[in-house]
Amino acid sequence: MDNKVKIGIAGCGPKGAQVMYAPILRYLRAGQVTALMDPDPAALDFMRAYCPNAATFTDYATFLQNADIEGVIVASPVHLHARQVIQAAQEHKHILCEKPMARTIAECDQMIDACRNANAILMMAFMKRFDKSFRLAKRYIETGELGDVFQVRCEFSWHIPDEGDEGWRARRVTWGGMFQDHGSHTIDLCRWWLGDVSTVSAEIRIVRPEREVEDAAVVTLRHTGNAISLHHVTGATHKPLREYYLIDGAKASLELQYGPTWSYTAVAPFQMTLYRNGASAQDVTLYNLPNLDEEQRAHSHYLLEIEHFCECIATGAQPATTGADGRSAIEAINAAYLSSWQSRKVALPLKDSPDLDAYFRSLKTVSPP
Repeated sequence: MDNKVKIGIAGCGPKGAQVMYAPILRYLRAGQVTALMDPDPAALDFMRAYCPNAATFTDYATFLQNADIEGVIVASPVHLHARQVIQAAQEHKHILCEKPMARTIAECDQMIDACRNANAILMMAFMKRFDKSFRLAKRYIETGELGDVFQVRCEFSWHIPDEGDEGWRARRVTWGGMFQDHGSHTIDLCRWWLGDVSTVSAEIRIVRPEREVEDAAVVTLRHTGNAISLHHVTGATHKPLREYYLIDGAKASLELQYGPTWSYTAVAPFQMTLYRNGASAQDVTLYNLPNLDEEQRAHSHYLLEIEHFCECIATGAQPATTGADGRSAIEAINAAYLSSWQSRKVALPLKDSPDLDAYFRSLKTVSPP
């Protein structure tokens, strides 16, 4: 027990830590949660059931200064990430930051600089890289099973009910909506599979009149190896939830799909099919172990992510998903907003962040309220 890395969680809300981290904390081997922070006492009460020995705080600065922790999981809203990561680094804490990393590349640079100056680890919570299904896709690409991959198609689509309360996620303070949120995942996966992004072309819309940031995005990325990735993210469809990836190579195509539930909270694997020559369809799904506890211990993406973070703190190793990876995703997202705003293809690297507050003020809904 004494040699476990001590971790604090900042942001314990029902759309974050309560569904992502709480269910798997009992399996954590390399670390232990010793402190929780959230301004909402009800959120702390919920998480206390999973971390009964953790100290609780409603003030972030007090949490950093008084909690017995070596690392912090920053799971707060995106518009707080830059300030909270910088504060944590200044208090000599290591950081696992939830995606999206921040709102702009300028904020990302400030976070990276603060962690570098403090010699603090900055790991990005791209948990899909720790998912067994996406790791299998990576192996198919690297071993040449698919041949030269020339295109990846990604889709995150679902229907937001009329009475749905998206809270801060729908507000302009985020400087980004559904593409910032879910595009962070699809962009990072495609960078992992295909290489860095060289150009971005996008069409961004606000469809639902109550929203202040985008709820529909169609984005095309060209990667440095000339492969293309297509990203479709929307909450304005009337169909049930669908998360979908199609990786097309010269020899074969690999399909991954999930729905109508959210993959990030579910324990079932992605349905995976390998296609060849338009005639052969092979089920390559990595089905779960018979015992669910053993499955979680072996393959829970959130558990593996936190274990990796703790191991990096214990050994001083660089994380598999760095602040530079988080910045690259935000750079492509910022470029997508700029592309849509100025009706042009945008080349990377992006020199400056666009004025995103002005951009979202300029967006109009597809039809009037």
